[in-house]
Amino acid sequence: MKKRYYIIIAAVSYLFFTLGNVPAAKVISLAEQSTKLPIQLYGVHGSLWNGGAEKAIVKGQPHINDLSWSINPAMLLLASLSGEVKGSIKNQNIVGNISYSAFGSFSASDVRATIDAATAQELLKLPMGELSGTFNINVESFSPNPEGIPEITAQIKWRNAKVTIIDTVDLGLVNLDLAPDDNEQLIAKISSKNGDLLLNGKAKINNKKAYDLNLSITPEKKANENLRQSLKLFSKRQTDGTYLVKRKGKLSELGI
Repeated sequence: MKKRYYIIIAAVSYLFFTLGNVPAAKVISLAEQSTKLPIQLYGVHGSLWNGGAEKAIVKGQPHINDLSWSINPAMLLLASLSGEVKGSIKNQNIVGNISYSAFGSFSASDVRATIDAATAQELLKLPMGELSGTFNINVESFSPNPEGIPEITAQIKWRNAKVTIIDTVDLGLVNLDLAPDDNEQLIAKISSKNGDLLLNGKAKINNKKAYDLNLSITPEKKANENLRQSLKLFSKRQTDGTYLVKRKGKLSELGI
């Protein structure tokens, strides 16, 4: 019994070693000939397990430059292709663990990126005036859902946050925590500090991409009169001096 076990281990190890030394360019070329890949790679180099590409193109998405990967071959035993991936989108570096199963499911974990707000606004097409500052993004887990919103757990810190529409509003540090709940909704908790306004609230997004926002806004002493007057246009002033924003609708109505 032990002898058979050792033979299997030796055979699997030899297979992994052999595949690991095959040039990545050759494997990708063969894959492109036999199936329609969702991504096009240019300037491929290195091996199957540790390689990279000068550019990666996914239809409808920004180009990924300086792509590199380090694949865990042991995950093939679980019918999954998994490993660490690094790349650059519009000169913003991103690193994370990506998994793709033989059944076609995709997931990501431990994704980390630091992106300037103007670039993030361009990538996400956020209709919010002009943003500045820096987003520090940490995605613990991500799984897309073709029929609804993705399942995501993430923490986003927006540092030196500023929004310019007519005047510029300094929001200081904005924290956004994303996590699913038991009802398959995505919950976004919002808070801020050190800005002209203090934000504190929550948004819920369901699988029909409908949102429910409940946000409290408190002007700080340094907030100017124009800003205070502007708050009255879209929020209701409370007896304690805070302003309450309650909104429901579809994400599509917000241009998202």
